[in-house]
Amino acid sequence: MNNKKCVFIIIGVFVLFCMGVQAETKKLKDIGRYKLVNIQKEMPTEEIFQTLVDKFSADIQNGFNIAGYGNLSVSFIDQVKQSAYTEKELAVGDKMVWMLFRSGGKVKVVHDLEWAGNNPLSVYSFTVVNGGKNYEFIMPKACGNISLQRVEMASPDVAGELEYAETPEQEQEAQDEYDVEKAKIFQEIYDLLNETDLYCSFFILDEGEPDTKIFGAERAYERVQFNNGDIVYINKGRNDGIEEGQMFTVLEVGEPIPGYGPLVHQRGRVRVVALEENASSARVEKACGPVMIGNYLVPFEEKEGRMGKDLGYDVPPYETDGLKGKILYLKDDFIQAGSGAWGLLNLGEVDGIQLGQQLVVYRKLYEGTPLFVFGNMVVIDTQKTSCTVKILSCKDALLIGDLVQTR
Repeated sequence: MNNKKCVFIIIGVFVLFCMGVQAETKKLKDIGRYKLVNIQKEMPTEEIFQTLVDKFSADIQNGFNIAGYGNLSVSFIDQVKQSAYTEKELAVGDKMVWMLFRSGGKVKVVHDLEWAGNNPLSVYSFTVVNGGKNYEFIMPKACGNISLQRVEMASPDVAGELEYAETPEQEQEAQDEYDVEKAKIFQEIYDLLNETDLYCSFFILDEGEPDTKIFGAERAYERVQFNNGDIVYINKGRNDGIEEGQMFTVLEVGEPIPGYGPLVHQRGRVRVVALEENASSARVEKACGPVMIGNYLVPFEEKEGRMGKDLGYDVPPYETDGLKGKILYLKDDFIQAGSGAWGLLNLGEVDGIQLGQQLVVYRKLYEGTPLFVFGNMVVIDTQKTSCTVKILSCKDALLIGDLVQTR
């Protein structure tokens, strides 16, 4: 096979996507240019998987969220961690639901692909069982691009495997494992708000930019993005009240949301390890995105996760007397998104919105007809006039401008 691996030509895909146009299947004819992970040609399989788990878990989770399959990312990473894979060939003409790749330093997703190369493509295959379905993910052997190839109903025998537990303890352990694999909407209680939601999502900045920022780094001479364990330099020190061991949240301030403040991405956290009078050194402890020179810092605040149940969207198709708002923004500037993705609403603390509150999503299709209620979301961060939400479940893609209301 050609040594060039993992390249696909995507002309006009994102233009069509952003216009909401249903594009034709994209032909993937060559591999090798846009890689999610740069895998060396002679790297052993076990080392490839270890690299994915150790260095790129956050990118994989981010990509799954963009694709609308965020609830499967942890299970997929666990399969990679255990080297639970098979080897197969993707035949010419085989299709993929979507593929994760990296372009311009950012993780992106392209949907509806067909392998159109001259020869079959050798891939690793991973199967994730969730909600009574088998999700088959594939990864070409010489690159880290990840694709969802197919979704099939799981065999009824899968649930029956639980009866092979030889002891009550083994039976309970097997049942617990099976429960974890069930789709979240069918679970009674699970983490509505997890660490990634609380510390790696985004929000609208209500006030001015912070005055504390990263102005340099130990390895700035060789790269512009920094990860866990790297040392960065802060523009404040002992004279400014900074203390050794103090933690800060890293913020990347972007463009304004029309009519609101700038969009801010939480990129992780750093801990101060050494002090000077007017500067300090800090170690990156948790990176959930590119930590870069110029990023702003605010004191880290511990947040509480929330256990709960996805209340779903099986509600009467009428407007309530409670809060009503709309979707302002969806992750990565997409105009549509699915379960697991984050978004912003035009409801905030001044409206009485609260962390952990669930809201249903609806559209008014025609004047005088019942509402089309099709999604449920939970509030993961609150600001004065806006809030950040995570889509818990939906039966149609959510769009910018869709309406929301309290239950």
